Formats: sequence, C-alpha cells, structure tokens
Amino acid sequence: MIAKTVFAFALLYLSCFQIVTGVTEREVANMLLAGYQKEGRPVRDPTQAVVTSLDVLLIQIIKLIPQRQVLVINFWIVQRWRDDFLTWDPAEYGNISTIRLGSENIWRPRLVNYNRQHAEGWSELPDTNAIVRSDGEVIWTYPITIHSTCVLDIARFPFDVQKCPLKFGSWTYDSLDLKLVNHSKTGNIDYFAANGEWELLSFELELNQVEHSCCPGVPWDDMTYTITLQRRPTFFLFNLVAPSVTLALLTVWGFWLPPDSGERLSLCLSLLLALTFLQQTVTAYLPDTATNIPLINVFFVANILLVGVSSILTIFTLSIHFNSVNLPPVPNWLRCLFCLEQSDSSTCRVNAPHVNEVDDADAFFATNGANPTWRLVRRVKKFIRQLNEERGRKTHNLKTEREWKILVGKIDRCLLIAFIIALVVITASVLGPNK
Repeated sequence: MIAKTVFAFALLYLSCFQIVTGVTEREVANMLLAGYQKEGRPVRDPTQAVVTSLDVLLIQIIKLIPQRQVLVINFWIVQRWRDDFLTWDPAEYGNISTIRLGSENIWRPRLVNYNRQHAEGWSELPDTNAIVRSDGEVIWTYPITIHSTCVLDIARFPFDVQKCPLKFGSWTYDSLDLKLVNHSKTGNIDYFAANGEWELLSFELELNQVEHSCCPGVPWDDMTYTITLQRRPTFFLFNLVAPSVTLALLTVWGFWLPPDSGERLSLCLSLLLALTFLQQTVTAYLPDTATNIPLINVFFVANILLVGVSSILTIFTLSIHFNSVNLPPVPNWLRCLFCLEQSDSSTCRVNAPHVNEVDDADAFFATNGANPTWRLVRRVKKFIRQLNEERGRKTHNLKTEREWKILVGKIDRCLLIAFIIALVVITASVLGPNK
C-alpha cells in the first residue's frame, strides 16, 4: 500500500515538473551561422541570380521641403529572397520551421534608393531581425525614413500636384546576379497615415531594366515607385489668396477717388507695401527656381504694377494741379487717342487789340505825343493791352490745365477698366480648376 502511494506521488511530480528535452531556436541559429559567410551571394550555383522581391509600404508623408525640393517620407521595406545556405530539416530540429536571425549576420541585398540625399548617409540600413524559414526563404522587414529629391512644379501653386519618383535598386549587383521582381503591382498604402498639407492621389510602381554607362550591354534592374501628391489649398486660400484678392479690390475702388486727392497716393503706397509683404510670404513656401513662375506670383506682380501705374498717374495729376503755370499743350496724338477737342491757337489772345488798331493808335500818338492828355490815353491803352494779354495767358493756362485734367481722368477710367479685366482674368486663372 505504501509502495503504491509513493509511486502515485512520483507520477504526479513528474507530470507537474516534466523536463522536456529537445532542440531550441538558439541551437538552430548556431548551427546555421557556424561557418556562414555573408559576403558572397547565397547561391550554390554561381551562374544563378538571387531572385529578390521588394514591397514598399508607404506609412507617412512627413513633410515636403520646397526650398530644398526634398520629400521626407516614412516607409516599411519588405525584402524577400532565398538563401541556399540557411536551410534545415525541421524533423531533425524539433519541428522548428522558422527562426529569427540578426540581419547583420546574414547576406542582404542592400537595395538602396537612388535619389536619396547622400548627406544623410544613404547606405545605412537598420539592423532588424530577419525571418528565416527552413526552405531558405528570408523575409527582412524594417522601417526607414528617407529624404528623397523631388523636383517641384509650382506653376499651379497652391493648387499644384507633385509627382515624386523613388527609384530602388542594387548598387553593386546587375540583373545577372540579382533579379528584382515586384511582390505587388502597386505600392502598398494599407497603413498610410493622412497628411494635413498633402493628399495622396496614387502610389504607382514600375519595374525597369536599364543599362548604365559603366557597364554597356549589362542590364540593371530597378523599381520606381511614384508618389503623386495634391496640395490641400485651404490654408493658402484663407491666409494668402483671400487677403490678396481683398487688396486687389481695394486697388480697384481706389480708382474712384479723384486723381488730385492726396489720400489716393497714401492708399496706393499702403497697398504696394501690403502686396509686397504678401508676395514675400508666398515666396517662403516656394523653391528657389526659375523654370516656371507660379500664377499667384503673376497675380501679385500684376497688382503691384497696376498700383504703381496708379501712383505715377496720381503724382502726375497732383503736379498738374499745384503747378498749372507754363503747362505744355496736350499733344495731338493724345487728343486723337482719347477723343479730345482739337486746340484753337486763336484763343490764346482773347480780346487782344487788333493789329491795325494798335498801329493806327501808335501813329496818332506819334504826331500828337506832346499833348499830356494823349500821353495819358496812350498809357491807359498800353495798360489795357497788357491786361488783355495777361487775361489771355491765364485763359490759355486754365484751358490747358482743364484739358490735362480731362485727359488724366480718361486715363484713370481706362486704367480702372483694364484693372478690373486683369483682376478677373488673373483671379480666374489662379482660382480656376486645376488642369
């Protein structure tokens, strides 16, 4: 009875604290890495290429730096290939079919982004673990933030659409040694986080095979992922476009002020300063490039030019208003252009004495000059003639000044119409639908 009880307790003890003997993942890893060389390609037949598939998961558009024309993006990179020297029989190793190895300990394709900024250290890759299966398949996944060049087209700013290509490929292996295949037909956006400034339109993939000048006749594989982004214009509409249109409307209403008003010149100068400040603000969001000019800058320049013309016209009108003496007559070509009446030179001498009357009076005073009465009459006649000449000059100056003011007023109305047309056309071009 005692023996049976001891035997039962022994069985219970062994069932609770059973020591399992077998193979661990560490032993499999040590077995695989013993004598493993990570420098050579992992193929037993040197004539065979390592078939590598690449899958790029777009996670986040961090920012697009317009001044440097650089796109900062966060990716998950998934690479798959077969390593002939990392195989084992799961039946001989405790049915272990998958292990994790440090990627720095095995051979890696080391695919790089060709248009990545070199100053960032573009050859550096994170040393994450790789999943190794018993048949030799290796899956290496790692996150990475890339600074990639992206040439911007800012002609439609702030309604622009940007296409940024990212070319991935091997830096040292041609397609005879490393064959690239696409794991999916397009880029993966299943885990994409939306960006507040840019909207993702597409993430396309294209598999290319090119020949480089270093190695004529030898093909090289590369995979080009094209990110198409559209700017969200709400921020710029409220903070740049709306104030610009408001200032342009103020410029239009400024033409209703009389040209000889000093307040109009103050308004024009204030508008010039405000438009220049807004233009400098817009420039901060644009790259330093001369290949194309954004329409919003054309909008600002047109407004600045028209306000400048209005300021010049105002200064000219004020100079006419406060300096009306010795004004030249309006040229005939301006009269014809703005439909003014032709000048009459006879009006320059209003009520002036007739030439024959003056000659007869001078002859009479010459024969009767000794008489004091006639000398007095002669002086009065001379004074009246001077008064008539002075009145004729004043009448001529007043008429010339009035003609110049009429001309300036017509030019002002023409500029008002031209400004309204230019404002409508440029605003429609800037705020119109994106082409």
